[in-house]
Amino acid sequence: MVDNLILVLVSFAASTGFGIVFRITGKDLFLAGLGGALTRIVLIILSQFIPERFVYVMLSALFASAYGELLANITRDPSTYFIYPAIIPLIPGDLFYYTMTGAIRGNHELFALNGTNCLLTLLGMSVGFVLSSTIAHYIRKTLFRRRKSTVHAAKAK
Repeated sequence: MVDNLILVLVSFAASTGFGIVFRITGKDLFLAGLGGALTRIVLIILSQFIPERFVYVMLSALFASAYGELLANITRDPSTYFIYPAIIPLIPGDLFYYTMTGAIRGNHELFALNGTNCLLTLLGMSVGFVLSSTIAHYIRKTLFRRRKSTVHAAKAK
């Protein structure tokens, strides 16, 4: 429990730090950090119930992307302001490190295990973002059509 709390706080700090580098300011910086913390919470919860890394990372990436899209619509800022910092906790830096350590030291078991998990994480992130972008596109398209038909109906009267 304490370890998870530390992970959430570090995720908030890392996402906020990335937001600073990304030149996000004011309340948007807090919201960017919050996205990282919330993404970590979703990742922790899903990993407890779903054994497949690909699936829980994909769903976490879907959450991070949806969070970014929602805040972008509310604040009228680009979605990248919130999506990029929110995905920071998903980046498999530790897995990549251990994969390379296994490769350099000739430890095939370490290389294979961590390399597979690293690839599954990256693939899950990619699929989650594609799904989120596709869903957001169709939602925007549907809303645009509704607004357009409402405007045409109002002009016809």
